[in-house]
Amino acid sequence: MGTTTALRREIKRRFIPAIEKEGFALDERNAPAFWIFRRKAERSVHVFCLQWEKYGRPRFRIDLGTCPLEGLEFSGNRFAWEDMHPHWVLDATTLIPKRGTSSRAWFRQDTTWLRRLFGAPALRSPGEVVDELLALFPEADKYWAEGTLGPHMRQWRVSR
Repeated sequence: MGTTTALRREIKRRFIPAIEKEGFALDERNAPAFWIFRRKAERSVHVFCLQWEKYGRPRFRIDLGTCPLEGLEFSGNRFAWEDMHPHWVLDATTLIPKRGTSSRAWFRQDTTWLRRLFGAPALRSPGEVVDELLALFPEADKYWAEGTLGPHMRQWRVSR
């Protein structure tokens, strides 16, 4: 079993069914590195991805944004909303539990070296990580509904 297998299974068991009930559809064309989700709203498309840490550690972050229903044009190409990646949208935003830019701030199953030094196990339970994700994801819904960034969100500029 790989280092992310248990966490991926727990996300598939608990988080994905919860967001599918909210109208999101999973696109696994960019898996395993990215799980991309999209749902049509009244005048736009809500898009987010679960981006796994590239070195195989059990960590991920949520990148999200909105896309016009007609899609976006950039680099001389037109991309339909069905193919949109959240890193391409103009309001690209990240949802992470801690402040910071490295994967240490991401949702993570592995504990910090300092906590391990004081006796914490090397891995948190996958359920704890999914609980944290489910607790923070409403900030994304609030962003899509009101345009308000939550305390665990950071917006970044996408250059064209």
